[in-house]
Amino acid sequence: MIKLLIFDMDGTLFDTDDVIVHTWLELFKEFKPKDFHMDLETIQGFSGPPLSESLSSVFPERNLDFMTNEYGKRTRKYYDTDIKEFSGARKVIEQFRLDGYKLAILTSKNREMAIYSLKILDYEKYFDYVLTSSDIDKLKPDPTGINNIMNHFNVSKDETITIGDTDFDYLAAKNADVKVIMVTMKKRIYQSKLIPFAFVNSYNELYKVVRNYDNN
Repeated sequence: MIKLLIFDMDGTLFDTDDVIVHTWLELFKEFKPKDFHMDLETIQGFSGPPLSESLSSVFPERNLDFMTNEYGKRTRKYYDTDIKEFSGARKVIEQFRLDGYKLAILTSKNREMAIYSLKILDYEKYFDYVLTSSDIDKLKPDPTGINNIMNHFNVSKDETITIGDTDFDYLAAKNADVKVIMVTMKKRIYQSKLIPFAFVNSYNELYKVVRNYDNN
């Protein structure tokens, strides 16, 4: 029986691709040569790894703390205008709660921006536990976050399903030996061969997969 559902945030719980793209384009304009170019799919892929990892790879010539601060100064305004709910997400999340599941978030965002995202769309009330990059040293694909959440709720691997959209979510679940459902509402480039419990293209489909598994 499944008791716990662990959601990634960017690209899974919320559509933040426009937030991420606009923030990175602003950084490129300010800190890269005029002829610098990066395709949108690559930029959208920055929703998966820790921000420090992405910044270090794109701006190796810059101080990481400086670039992290610059990113933070620029991104908040885009959350105010560009963060979106996925179709049907709120209704499904509410139904999961009514069905008795514990709901948690594991995100590579820092706590300030994770909570800010939840407040913007009024999702705070749905989640029992939120674990961010501010709370743990080892981030996805390390299993530490998933293990900590399971320990918090005192549930087993067999009672847990994780939901994500990138290699990092998939590998974290595999490393924690828990089932993972991959959402595909946003196009992603996978670096690994993914064999999840299921691929789903909507929240309605996600609900059906979880409930069908739990009822069998």
